[in-house]
Amino acid sequence: MADAARQSYAPDTATVRLKVMNPRGEIPPPATLGISPRGGSLDGKKIVLVDNGKFGANNFLDALADMLREKYPKATVVMYPKPTAQTITNLPKWYPTVKQQGDLFVFGVGD
Repeated sequence: MADAARQSYAPDTATVRLKVMNPRGEIPPPATLGISPRGGSLDGKKIVLVDNGKFGANNFLDALADMLREKYPKATVVMYPKPTAQTITNLPKWYPTVKQQGDLFVFGVGD
């Protein structure tokens, strides 16, 4: 027993295993849906310009609305604001509500 008490373990004989983990976690990417087919003629269509609420988006969309109204006078152009720029619009009822507002959509971003 005395020999066992004197026995020492040298660092070169010990094995240490560490598992390093990522503190950010893993977030699966959202599913992609692809691009919708072109809408064809814009005559009689309702074009919805969706403002994401960030600084500058309204400037871009206002200019685009003017251009669309001039080039396609038989189309209706309306603005539809996103609830807030700070939220990720993964609201279950928001996109279906926007979809009901028109035939074609332009989602404008600011910054």
